[in-house]
Amino acid sequence: MAEVRLENVSKIFNERIKAVDEVSLTIHDKEFMVLVGPSGCGKSTTLRMVAGLEEISAGKIFIDDDLVNDIPPKDRDIAMVFQNYALYPHMTVFENMAFGLKLRKFRKEEIKSRVEETGDILGLQDLLDRRPKELSGGQRQRVAVGRAIVRKPKVFLFDEPLSNLDAKLRVQMRVEISKLHQKLEATMIYVTHDQVEAMTMGDRITVMKDGIIHQVESPANLYAKPVNKFVAGFIGSPAMNFFSGELVENGTILFKNKSFEIQIPGHLSKNLIKEKGKKIVLGVRPEDFSMQSSEKEEYNSIEALVEVIEPMGSENYLYLRTDDQNFIIRTVPSINVKINDQIKLYINLENIHLFDEKSSASLISLL
Repeated sequence: MAEVRLENVSKIFNERIKAVDEVSLTIHDKEFMVLVGPSGCGKSTTLRMVAGLEEISAGKIFIDDDLVNDIPPKDRDIAMVFQNYALYPHMTVFENMAFGLKLRKFRKEEIKSRVEETGDILGLQDLLDRRPKELSGGQRQRVAVGRAIVRKPKVFLFDEPLSNLDAKLRVQMRVEISKLHQKLEATMIYVTHDQVEAMTMGDRITVMKDGIIHQVESPANLYAKPVNKFVAGFIGSPAMNFFSGELVENGTILFKNKSFEIQIPGHLSKNLIKEKGKKIVLGVRPEDFSMQSSEKEEYNSIEALVEVIEPMGSENYLYLRTDDQNFIIRTVPSINVKINDQIKLYINLENIHLFDEKSSASLISLL
């Protein structure tokens, strides 16, 4: 397979709209890299520049050690899977998968062998004589993936390939694509706006916003150590809760706002003394609240009103309100709580996040 390297790559539309802003990124050989971010963040434009479908405005793109800026898409040895499948309606599954090989003048025997081998991998053996209109959405997406596989390219590119599928099929295809990556040991770049897809599929994840890369990390490290408030809020479902306040010193370092105050753990507070008096944002994930305290002091408690309860089967989501803020927690279904109850919660202080209110940068991710 291949390594893909972007060096200070930018894309400017209409001489003023900067869709991608000096992006530098290396996708390692055989790596599954996910580009994730909100709509309009530049992730699909970045992918299309790697494919050669979008001309770059500045910078360099390498596949292995070959500079491909001026190489047309058909000569980059890449294969792309699109959101809308892009299948030829008048062709059978076999013909759709074989089309690219025919254009490259492969022998009939080689084409037949590759298509049948790929059909076995993707469970399409019994569908090769059907046309796209006779297939379900999931089957069409597998055909689109198969059309990419038969070419045996250096790099696979996926542009939000599951967004047209229903929830159950998305989960199924997610698993199939992950298995496919393991089997092919291929270099894959996958674009999605769905952070659940990103977390479950990627070896590493690139989080983008406004054409800029904010963080590149493994899923576990991205979740545990977001570098700023945007990444922290984007990664995780339900999203992280944020509370505005300030750091104060009262024999120890506290986070304080109108509704509550918590004591910052010692291993963090010694590095935050210089930040006292600063306006900051406390981040707490929904699973890091508990209705039972393991602490003797009351510094880490919050009192809140239960406004909505969402039973999810294996867990419940509680939507709560303090004097000035709404937030959400995750609980086990057996917790005996009703709407309009006033409850006391305790925070797992080991997992808190603190962000500078002005810059949104994490104050603790690099400590």
